[in-house]
Amino acid sequence: MKKLVFLTALLVVALVFVSGCTTTDQNESQTPTVTPTEPVEPTEPVEEVTTEEEMVTEEGTPQEGMTEEGTPQEGMTEEGTPQEGMTEEGTPQEGMNIVETAAAAGDFDTLVTAIQTAGLEETLSGDGPYTVFAPTDAAFGELPAGTLDDLLQDEAALNNVLLYHVSDGEYDVTEMESVETLQGGELIVDATGDPVTIDGANIIGERIETSNGYIYPIDTVMIPPE
Repeated sequence: MKKLVFLTALLVVALVFVSGCTTTDQNESQTPTVTPTEPVEPTEPVEEVTTEEEMVTEEGTPQEGMTEEGTPQEGMTEEGTPQEGMTEEGTPQEGMNIVETAAAAGDFDTLVTAIQTAGLEETLSGDGPYTVFAPTDAAFGELPAGTLDDLLQDEAALNNVLLYHVSDGEYDVTEMESVETLQGGELIVDATGDPVTIDGANIIGERIETSNGYIYPIDTVMIPPE
């Protein structure tokens, strides 16, 4: 009898032990495994860089307002927008007078400075109309050394030279043989060749129309005879 009681007690203990182990295993299997992650270092913002590829279209042609070398076209900003006073085609806006148009064009900076120095800015900004034969910056650069500086220091002489480039009225010089100037002299026109010449200077580029007259770009500064 005692032996039966002992075996029964031993069986109960065994069952309790097995039940406890099973519960422990179930709890361990239900505990999620957490894998530690490495901290992520913040990245610095990447500065946008415009590459040559971004300056061309999908067809391989330059973007609007840019040259093939990736530089802004004349009259355009680096963002490809027109400069102040310029159209999208790089030409001066309509409604500007002769002085404003010459200043916006970018090829007549020396001429504009000379006009201002001689006190002719108000005149050439007036109603007009006038026809101006405008030497480019390159034309002024072809003058003998010291000539431009001497003119800029002598208002009377400078005024005389500048008025030799201005005619009272709007003229199509390709249909004329001569033009009288505000200086009093006469300019001889030769429209038989290409380019047309006036007093020996070549008319280069297209005639520029302004609100108060015409501008004809020329490649030489014309000096009136003494």
